Amino acid sequence: MSQKLKFSVMYLLIALATLLAAILIIKNIWYRPPLLQAAGTQSLLQTIILVNIGLAFGLAIMIFRKKKSGFVKDLAVSMLVQLLFLMISIYGVYKIKPVWIAYSVDRFELILNTDLVNTKIDNADNRFKSPSYLSPQYVGVEFSKDNEERKNNMFDEVLQGISIAQRPERYIPIEQVSTQIKERAQDLVLLEKYNNKNDVQFLLKKYPQADSFVPLQAKAVNMTVLLNKSEDNQVVAIVDLRPW
Repeated sequence: MSQKLKFSVMYLLIALATLLAAILIIKNIWYRPPLLQAAGTQSLLQTIILVNIGLAFGLAIMIFRKKKSGFVKDLAVSMLVQLLFLMISIYGVYKIKPVWIAYSVDRFELILNTDLVNTKIDNADNRFKSPSYLSPQYVGVEFSKDNEERKNNMFDEVLQGISIAQRPERYIPIEQVSTQIKERAQDLVLLEKYNNKNDVQFLLKKYPQADSFVPLQAKAVNMTVLLNKSEDNQVVAIVDLRPW
């Protein structure tokens, strides 16, 4: 194997390893399964993967064919281009990632970073002014005690589609809605009405500690949050089952 071919193959392997590391971060931290599908970001990530792989192969072939005199320079430029494109892609995925899983009335809502309505962020509790850089956090939602503001929030939801769960100033610790969650949690048997029975049984065997569920309303695909009510409504898992 020639020296140039070795460098080209090495470049390709490094590019693919970097891409794989980025995918693992995205899928295991920012979009823990099945949030990628729920948020509707799956197709975007697939496009990013394909483009990055195509770019890696194209640049590897290009630098291999270059004359030896400019090989090192072309290799460095190619690596910089590849890294820059990957960083821009990752940043784009990061900017639209889920940041809160907010319980409101009788369901959880998956709130993306782009969904947040921060017009009154100064009124929010300090704990909820800045979302986590990692996985989305669970919060409760409390309606305003001011009748005028409550009315405005209702109008915004009806006329503009802005849910109260998108407003950080209405967030409270998830523990404060524990009783409400327990009262509104539904029986697991109901999941068989909206899903394949075998799929339901498979997932419930995987999470035997689950004894109830709450719907998760999401941007693209609604999911199900499995709970253990006997353990203070501990979230067992979010699973790819339709809740209604």
